[in-house]
Amino acid sequence: MEIVEAIESRRSVGRVKRDEIPKELVEQILRSAIHAPNHKITEPWRFHVFTGRGRGELARARAEMARQMAEAEGEDEELVAGRISRERKKAFRAPVVIAVISKAGRDEVETVENYAACCAAVQNMQLTAHSLGLGCMWRTGPVAYHKHMRNFFNLEDDDSIVAYLYIGYPDAPETRRRRQPVEQMTTWHEG
Repeated sequence: MEIVEAIESRRSVGRVKRDEIPKELVEQILRSAIHAPNHKITEPWRFHVFTGRGRGELARARAEMARQMAEAEGEDEELVAGRISRERKKAFRAPVVIAVISKAGRDEVETVENYAACCAAVQNMQLTAHSLGLGCMWRTGPVAYHKHMRNFFNLEDDDSIVAYLYIGYPDAPETRRRRQPVEQMTTWHEG
């Protein structure tokens, strides 16, 4: 697949089949991540890969996070149970879940640049998955910022969860994304 075609045809795929993904393909996706640009070659990315029954670890952590959030918000028991169940199921929405972590830098600027590098790494991963015929969806939300999940991944103070990537074989027809024309978002400064 040509790179421009891959960029323009890649989309988030929320519905994937339960079929197992060969480990070699997951490793190829991970290898593509480490070739992202990163200022001062800090290589700030760390990956946690959940497959098969290993997704149960993530499910338990997400369920506990949901319980803590519901408790803090004063939800009644019935709502708490539903919230916990929904959060647990998210760990099983794809055969592979990869958490992408950005390590903090030596100062605030390097920490921001590390996060940006990890975002570039995630894009590499998505494009690689797409080129391999896999669907991929990048998610964050409250589960990426909650203290319980930070503890689960043993994050240090300024480390960040950049993405939860859900990867599997697509189970929906391919569609094109709509985008505004680039001309509407571009200001040229020419001499």
